[in-house]
Order: sequence, then C-alpha cells, then structure tokens
Amino acid sequence: MKRSIREKLLYIARFAIGIGLVIWILHLVDLREFLEYYTLLSAGTILLIVLLGLISLNIQFRRWKYLVGRNSSDFAPSDLLPSFLAGFAFRLMIPGGQAEFGKVFLLRGKKRGKFVAFGMEKLSLTYIKLLLIVSVLPITFPQYTVYCVAALLILVVLFIVLPRTPMLHKLQEKQVDNYRVLAKTFIYSMVIFAVMVLQYYLLLNQVSQISMAATAHTAIYLWGAGIIPISISGLGVREGLAVFFLDGYGINAAHAVATSLFLFTLNSIIPALIGAYIISRKRANLKEMSALVQSAREIITKKSASRT
Repeated sequence: MKRSIREKLLYIARFAIGIGLVIWILHLVDLREFLEYYTLLSAGTILLIVLLGLISLNIQFRRWKYLVGRNSSDFAPSDLLPSFLAGFAFRLMIPGGQAEFGKVFLLRGKKRGKFVAFGMEKLSLTYIKLLLIVSVLPITFPQYTVYCVAALLILVVLFIVLPRTPMLHKLQEKQVDNYRVLAKTFIYSMVIFAVMVLQYYLLLNQVSQISMAATAHTAIYLWGAGIIPISISGLGVREGLAVFFLDGYGINAAHAVATSLFLFTLNSIIPALIGAYIISRKRANLKEMSALVQSAREIITKKSASRT
C-alpha cells in the first residue's frame, strides 16, 4: 500500500515537473507571440500536418503489427489496433514510457512473444534515438567528438552482440532472424522520424525560415527528449531544447515552444486520449497485468529482505 502511494506521488511529482517546466518556459517567452503563432498557421498547413500525423500513426501501427507477428504465433489481429492506441496512454503514465508494456495485456494469447515484441520496439527506438544524437552531437558540441566516437562504437558493438545473446533466444516464442527484424524496425522508425521532421519544417516555415537540414538536426534532440526520465514523455524538456536549438537558427522562442507543444498534442496527446478510452473499456484484460506487477514486487521485496 505504501509503495503504491509512493509511486503515485512520484508520478504526480514528475508530471508537475513537466508542467512546471512548460510554465517556466512560457514565462520566459512573449505570451502574445506564443498565442499569435496559432493564428499564423494556414488551414492548408494544419490539414497537411494532421495528414502527416495520421501517416506517422499508420507507420507506427505497422511497426507494432510487424513485431508482434514476427515474435508471437498466438494473437488475435483484431486486438492489435486497440493495443497500439492504448500504448500511447500507458506511455504517459510513467517517465521514460515504462508503463507502455501494459499494451501487451490487451493482446489475447500467450504473452512471452508479445513481451519480446514490445522489448524490441522499445530498445530499438531508444537505440536509434541514441545513435542519431551521438551522430550529430559533435556538430553542436565539437569538444565532445572523441566521446561521441567512443559511444558510437559501443552502440555498433551492442547491435552486433545483443541479437545473438542466448537469453534473448530463450525468451523468444519462435525462432526469428533478429538482425532482419531489428533492421526492418529501424527502417520503420526512420520513416516515422522523417515524417516528424517534415511536420516541424512545415510549421516553422509558416512563421520563419529554416532549412530541412537544420530542422532535422534540431528534431533529433527533440525526439530524444523522452529518454530523459525527469518528466512525463519529455514534457517541458522538449520545449526547453526547442528554444535552445532553434534559437541558433533564428527561430523566435515563443514560436519554438508553440510548435513543439502543437506537435506533442497532435502526435501524442490525442492518440493517448483514444487509448485511455480503450483502456477504460478493457479494464478486465488488465487484471493479469496487476497480478504480474504485484508478484514482481513481492519477489523483489523478498530478495531485498533476504540480503539484509
């Protein structure tokens, strides 16, 4: 009971940090320019941004469908879309998106292969974000080039070694070519990233001028903001990074924050609201999740007690 209260308080604290960061950033920018930004967007641009958002969602869904299909032989195709959308809501529950594993419990059938699919999705996404950040960091901070090269080599080694680990093969429900699966997952993720870059590019060029290369450079950091688990889904951190990096390209701070929040709402909050509705309708499916989490807590507690 005390642990549950502590977790809830921690979630509230981190959510408050995110909101607090946004409020602080808004306090630093011109609020009039922030609100004016939304009036400067043409109806055609907004429609195009929404269409790109739907394309991104479609590709993300295809990535999830592909991973589940490759790693599990026991699932109902009709469960895939509700599970996918619920993932957006779960992702906002804990900093770093760890609660997203809850979407696995909305898929009927054996769970082992589905957990591997989820693990591959999360790890590959984190991996590619780190890979992109490490690749462009020397452009922003040349003094860290040596460290970035070392980090890049470590990431390359991890890609070679991890898919071959015996533990992964033991967890898998069926034999698959892990390199091929990860490579295709990377392609899906890169297309999703490219769509996001285009969204930023179109929105920012409505109010200023910025090149596609500069937009992509900035978007890499904004995409990776969620890796830093100090707020919910990078809220506040992403907006701060947007102000910092876009300022170097002559983008007004208020417009940088407005663009970031607009895309976060469109690409994450709206799907999460649909996902929250699905979760409320399928609460019975999540009883297994609660039992598993409780069992894991008891095991951890017993191990901790035995060590003391």
